[in-house]
Amino acid sequence: MILRRFHVLKVITITAAISVAAVILLAVNSGTSAQAPRSPHNIYIALGFHGNLYHSFRNDTNDEAGFGKDIRVIRHTIATLDRLNRQGVPVKAVWDFDNMFSLQEILPRYAPDILTDIRRRIGSSGDEAILMSYNNGLVSAMNRRELTRAMRWAISNPWHSGVQDIFGTYSPIVRPQEMMTTPGNFSLYKKLGIEAVALYYSATPFDAFRVFSRPLTRAQAHNPILYKHPVTGEEMTIIPSYHIGDLVEHVSLRSWVEELRTLQEKGALKRDALIFINFDADSEFWSGVDVPWPLRWMPNARGLGALVRSVKDLPYVRFTGLDDYLHSHPPVDTFYFSQDTADGSFNGYNSWAEKARVSPQWTSIERSRRIAAAVRKAAAILGRSPELADVPPLTEAAELIRLRALSTTNFGMATPYVSPQREKAVADLIARLDRHSDAIEKHLEAAVYKYLRDKPPPKAGGNRLQWLDTFLLLKAGPAGHSGGRFIRLNLEEKTRAGGPFMLAAPDGRMLEAIPWGNGHDRWLQLYLPDADDLPDGVYYLYRNRTSASIEGNGMHADKHSLSNGIIELRFDDAGQVEGIYLNGVRQAEPGSLEPYLRYDQRVVRIEGMKVEQVASVDRRSASVRLSGVFPVLTGAHLPAGKAVYTISVLPGRPYLLLHGEITYPESESDTTLKADTPALSRRIDRRWREVAPAEIRFAPCGTRQNPPSVLKRNFLDVESRYALDYFHLSPDNLNLDDVNNHITASYMGIVSGGYGLAIAMDTSVQANFAFAPLKMTYDPRKDAFEVRANPFGTYYGRQYRPPTWGNGEGYDMTLYTGEHLHSAAPTYNGFSQTFDLLISFFKGERINARLKGDLLAYSHPPLMVSLDGSSDERVPQPQLGKPADFAAARHADAMDFSRNPGDSSPARHRLYFSMRETEPLKYPDIPLHLKMKVLWSNVRALIEDF
Repeated sequence: MILRRFHVLKVITITAAISVAAVILLAVNSGTSAQAPRSPHNIYIALGFHGNLYHSFRNDTNDEAGFGKDIRVIRHTIATLDRLNRQGVPVKAVWDFDNMFSLQEILPRYAPDILTDIRRRIGSSGDEAILMSYNNGLVSAMNRRELTRAMRWAISNPWHSGVQDIFGTYSPIVRPQEMMTTPGNFSLYKKLGIEAVALYYSATPFDAFRVFSRPLTRAQAHNPILYKHPVTGEEMTIIPSYHIGDLVEHVSLRSWVEELRTLQEKGALKRDALIFINFDADSEFWSGVDVPWPLRWMPNARGLGALVRSVKDLPYVRFTGLDDYLHSHPPVDTFYFSQDTADGSFNGYNSWAEKARVSPQWTSIERSRRIAAAVRKAAAILGRSPELADVPPLTEAAELIRLRALSTTNFGMATPYVSPQREKAVADLIARLDRHSDAIEKHLEAAVYKYLRDKPPPKAGGNRLQWLDTFLLLKAGPAGHSGGRFIRLNLEEKTRAGGPFMLAAPDGRMLEAIPWGNGHDRWLQLYLPDADDLPDGVYYLYRNRTSASIEGNGMHADKHSLSNGIIELRFDDAGQVEGIYLNGVRQAEPGSLEPYLRYDQRVVRIEGMKVEQVASVDRRSASVRLSGVFPVLTGAHLPAGKAVYTISVLPGRPYLLLHGEITYPESESDTTLKADTPALSRRIDRRWREVAPAEIRFAPCGTRQNPPSVLKRNFLDVESRYALDYFHLSPDNLNLDDVNNHITASYMGIVSGGYGLAIAMDTSVQANFAFAPLKMTYDPRKDAFEVRANPFGTYYGRQYRPPTWGNGEGYDMTLYTGEHLHSAAPTYNGFSQTFDLLISFFKGERINARLKGDLLAYSHPPLMVSLDGSSDERVPQPQLGKPADFAAARHADAMDFSRNPGDSSPARHRLYFSMRETEPLKYPDIPLHLKMKVLWSNVRALIEDF
């Protein structure tokens, strides 16, 4: 994907090529070097073709704007491989495909010959099929049930689209879609019989782990190496892999091979070496780039045939498959990394998680998981209920829809927007998933109502307790909850006026229930401080009519501060946040929690911030409301934005509970994306750079000797951490503009300067699999690293700098041609968000058990079904809006007019004219200095070929 527009080389002028002819002739006539001693070792080359015909950049059509390009290039690749084999070159291919979309739906219908030819080549030419995942899934954000099914079905499945089903054999190696991994994946792979994982160790900003692990030696970087995690205990063979950008980094494949050979002959590389080139099977790189004839001598531009021919004459080169190489070459050493990897922008999840619409979509996925877990528990409690008889087929159908929705392609990596047709496909998938969730929930409510209606509340406390409601509580989050509980009930307005509240649990305990905040007008929110473990079952809610006095509990709220005596949020006279303090020690800098965006080289903040006290239900909690408006960005006719936040504190807990509702201002779209491809074009405003709805500017600072660390917990319930110490690899990494290598099933944390920050999201309100990107800045005068967290927002800036043995030009070319490296901020143009956060501070290096239990409980509230209905009422999500404008683009002898609302698939209209286009399309230019660097690299390569 990074070099889909490799055709930018066309901008290198013919005259520039002619001007270096004299240099080439001089090089050809230069003297030859002395013969070096021969090494007994060889250099093996494996060529991998990553097939996924379900795209984020293109549509679901059999043409060049869709998967037609894949079919054309893959057929060319197979023909080239066959031709090379007939010529006596024993080159092989390593194929990996997703099953659901490519092998099951698209190729059998549109190109069955490809499946037949690959099966033939596996049998006769030594090609091999390795695994991806059944649904080209976001494997790092799947739970155990989903990931196990996706990997088993990648091998064999009921639709006969597994690699074993289609090709008859496979190698037990996985190439994860988009290089996504998280701790816990590897042990699950091992249980499924998978022996190795191929991951990019690339010198470009399209990488998996090069910036995160210790630097590998040449031997380690070109051989299998054993991943051995010191915390999780996982072990897995990793195959370092490379792509087209790395070929440019090394000038050409031949120069790369000769570089390694020189090390072998000098004794610096005392073993065989493997170069595994793995890239998208639809890349024009494999078929060859159409460049002017005077430049066709350039390496990396002449396709697969030229790539193979450039090294086939070298006696120490061997063509291989991965399985064959692994059987004779065990891992050379051990290493590990703790980041959750992905080959997206900033080597992480920016490309998938930070678009505006991803959070509402993921919230529907989380809701589906939550209801499926709850209904399984309800069945165990309610027994044989006629109302639940139709639920099993609904839950199974929902699981299949959810597996399809979990495709990485539905979220990215195209940035800022996925293709119009993909956008529509995702919207349809999520709508289907929501309908199934609604249906399952209705069955559940009917069964529970029947179960509860004849259960009279037990008499408790004489006349002191007034019964309010009876409900069934069903935990639906991860195992291991401890500490307090957060629950939410639907109650009529009259029942909210009083308090305090008490809760009678199934085990006979009477629990204090503290109401807090009223940002959600539909719900009564309760915190149960003494609930160490809430069993599933029937609960009774009471009002305590004779509660003792609750004065003097430290609660305080006014326009100057919000405090419970432990944590304090302070405001200045203008209503701006002055800071957040834990026991008097500053934890967050001024401006924290206040929404802003970076737009057109300026920072746009909320204006007229107003701070108001919010009345407490029973004075055991305290709350304030912050409100303000964004200024108009462009055009007085477009609406400004606004934000209304309710922030609460609870007694005895170092928490801020934030309920946020924000609408961003709307600006005029001034840029047409993909104007030369009408089916993919859309209008956007690229001036949006960053969006921060509730940034926390963590005050404690790290140092070079003790840099900040990130704490995380994934969907496999595996906890781990990683240090932001990438500056050890390059001083360019002292400042990190976007860090998003922490999958967030529930919460994430930061540890720096002896203090910690933890942030949990209420996944029933708004969820995201990587919801809190970070930004780190370095002050050399103080040797201090400051970290900011940006829940439900997006950052942007300079990519990481990996170590390299190359020339740096592959890195530069990736920056200029990577379509995934744009800011996701334009997707927030006019967008609305609703989210709930628990923000906590602590002293030390680790999150204690009590805090962890509350983070998990807050993030995954139990499903409550009462006589008054369910607490799982969906938070209204933004709806598709009316069209903002129309865009026009040429299409042969016609003009396509596309409706551009910015958040839905455009309706297309075609208006025909008698005229034909008279002006050729212009490709985007690249800087002159980069043109010259690329040109000189290819001149050097030509010299070396001679």
